[in-house]
Amino acid sequence: MTSVATPCPLCSTPGGELVWRQADLRVIAVDDPDLPGFTRVIWNHHVAEMTDLSPQDRERLMQTVFLVEAVQRRILGPDKVNLAALGNWVPHIHWHVIPRWRNDPWFPDSIWSARHARDDAVLAQWQQRLELVSMLQGEYVAALKLALERQFGRSEPMSPPRRPTRSAVAAPTQPDTSGPANRLRTLPGEQLAALHPGWQAALDTPPVRAALAKLDDFIGRRLQEGATIFPARIFRALEDLAPEDVRVVILGQDPYHGPGQAQGLSFSVPDTVPAPPSLRNMFNELAQEFPDRPRRRRNDLSDWARQGVLLLNTSLTVEQGAAGSHARKGWEQVTDALIDAVARSPQPTVFLLWGSHAQSKAAAIEANGTACKLLMANHPSPLSALRPPRPFIGCGHFSKANAWLESQGQAPIDWVGAPTQ
Repeated sequence: MTSVATPCPLCSTPGGELVWRQADLRVIAVDDPDLPGFTRVIWNHHVAEMTDLSPQDRERLMQTVFLVEAVQRRILGPDKVNLAALGNWVPHIHWHVIPRWRNDPWFPDSIWSARHARDDAVLAQWQQRLELVSMLQGEYVAALKLALERQFGRSEPMSPPRRPTRSAVAAPTQPDTSGPANRLRTLPGEQLAALHPGWQAALDTPPVRAALAKLDDFIGRRLQEGATIFPARIFRALEDLAPEDVRVVILGQDPYHGPGQAQGLSFSVPDTVPAPPSLRNMFNELAQEFPDRPRRRRNDLSDWARQGVLLLNTSLTVEQGAAGSHARKGWEQVTDALIDAVARSPQPTVFLLWGSHAQSKAAAIEANGTACKLLMANHPSPLSALRPPRPFIGCGHFSKANAWLESQGQAPIDWVGAPTQ
């Protein structure tokens, strides 16, 4: 062990928000408003150099560093990630994992260098990017915590959870009225009976039944462990439609993960909830495409659903504060079956595929489709809405969808809605 003559700040102070900790190391979200996403991975024991660690400990430390980098790239979308292990002033092993952008004040130099002079245009671009990334900080920390727990286990020791029975989750002794109103309280398998027979037939295959059983087990266990899961009505997107009624499909990734937001309709939130950034960009695009109509005021998109717009996410549940937390748990098999059922229907259908995740379904739609039109653009998220080569803003998809539907003898969608709604 390396001894030090003066108190070590990494030993005596938190250094930021504790994201995750185990006996040997911890992960800290650094409190620096100029550097959202800046994260430190700190070895808890006081050693100065990487070669003071055993090969196994070095591997574990670097696996953690690389996991932090991967989550930063997925959630924050930086132009570059800097990894640094300096320790010149604080000889205690720790790694800095720092997302960087081309218009940040130090780029392309390190954040410890002097800030570069920037003209007003570049400063304005950086301020806009800083605001967007800062909005994602909470989502990033929640996703990082979840990823670390999945990879290495929970921060604090806890006894293994008892595997719940369905009745233990779905039928408590007293009704569960705690938590947000849109919190999930019943398992997916118990919500299927309300669906149209066409959807039930699409889900009645051995692989999909197995995926649904797996989801019941997983979600039941997470509910028993105290997780808050959204939305309450998992299959809300299917409730107003049969497969043959669908005229437009808008495919999202997973539900909103904040209290009161997710309704079971992709991109939609209640009118009492502020429009998330992606939904605001959808309304900005509508305003460009229909300049002679009043700007849409409703954040609730259920009027679209009633006109034949299937607002489907590829994962139908999510945990509070943890985007993507229920991805690759079985929902993809379920929603792929639903998409295939729509594509095989003879009803003319437009698929609006925004972003790479939705566009990954294009080949299967074309292979199964009988009367389908595919329109593709970037995701409406502020981080990609203006990015070439397929910017969302200016894509014209709402009016193009209507034009194609009319060419097929179908009524157009009223995207804007009545001004009094």
